[in-house]
Amino acid sequence: MSGDLASSARQHARTLECGVSPCQRRRDGGTTLAGGVAAVVTPELSDEVTLDLDEVKVLLCQLGLDRRLSTEQSAICVLALADGIEREGLLPGKKRLRDGARIHDIIEFARHACGKEVAENTRESYRKLSLQPLCEEGLVVRHQLSTNDPKTFYRLHPEMLRLLTCSAPLERRWLARDMATRLSQGETWKQQRRRAEIPVEVGQPQMHFLSPGTHSRLAAEVVEVYAPLFLKTPRVVYLGDTRDKGGYQNRDLMRELNLPIQVTASLPDVVLLCETERHLVIVEVVASSGPISAPRLAQLQHLVQQSQSLGYRPRYVSAFPSRRVFRRFVEDVAWGTQVWIASEADQVITFGAGA
Repeated sequence: MSGDLASSARQHARTLECGVSPCQRRRDGGTTLAGGVAAVVTPELSDEVTLDLDEVKVLLCQLGLDRRLSTEQSAICVLALADGIEREGLLPGKKRLRDGARIHDIIEFARHACGKEVAENTRESYRKLSLQPLCEEGLVVRHQLSTNDPKTFYRLHPEMLRLLTCSAPLERRWLARDMATRLSQGETWKQQRRRAEIPVEVGQPQMHFLSPGTHSRLAAEVVEVYAPLFLKTPRVVYLGDTRDKGGYQNRDLMRELNLPIQVTASLPDVVLLCETERHLVIVEVVASSGPISAPRLAQLQHLVQQSQSLGYRPRYVSAFPSRRVFRRFVEDVAWGTQVWIASEADQVITFGAGA
């Protein structure tokens, strides 16, 4: 190791150790540092890694962000969104803060995990001074159906999460340096978000960007809210886009399921797979056009008949943003299908096919 590199490594290690007392194991599997400021940020199937508030502040500085963004409040937001401990009281379908956290969840983390006295009326401060700038830099992704959506949640961009979950301090330093270079050169994920404003996590840690619009926002909710709520091990097979008919296709899964790959015109909006239960979930997103009607159901049944012959059980779902939209189309919903309403995410309506 060169003298310059070794010196940098030692300096980084000293900086990360500053103000940190020895860890103590908690019953929930996490650790507590001085003042309780710690989070388990390790991805599954890896050695446990914990980060503290000082480390995150150093990391934000290393990325070359504006000094106004390298604050304790911003570090709390990043630390919360990296937290991997299972918690109660989160949004439906979310088990850990890293799965998606509201501003309220981040404030609760600041209070209980970081020992900070944070008033509820500081929500706007967290949003405007920390989360919004982090989103603009492309380090955090905001998920919302509308401007005032009460279920708006935030997640770290997968590359930022990878940086935080790196267990080797020196490797983390190099990852941070690479990210800082890209940020300084303007090669940020913000440019991707301009071209396609709605990010959807279609795999770990793969992101797909949908074109702007209500239809795409609801499709994202199907993948990120409906799927983890009602499927044990959901995988995205296909995700359509109003602008690009090809959308996202997991071609390996489509071949395995014997689903047509090229005939995109007949595909539904979303296709999900639960391998453990062998469920194939076919979803039509209803933002302005109709749900799964009887004629459309017949088309979809024909589409999946080869998958069904392999032992996969199809489930047909019409997804609506609200009851108001559902009421407009309820008479068109086919028997033998289900309805999911995003505004009441933890329930489904089943239209029984009869005896």
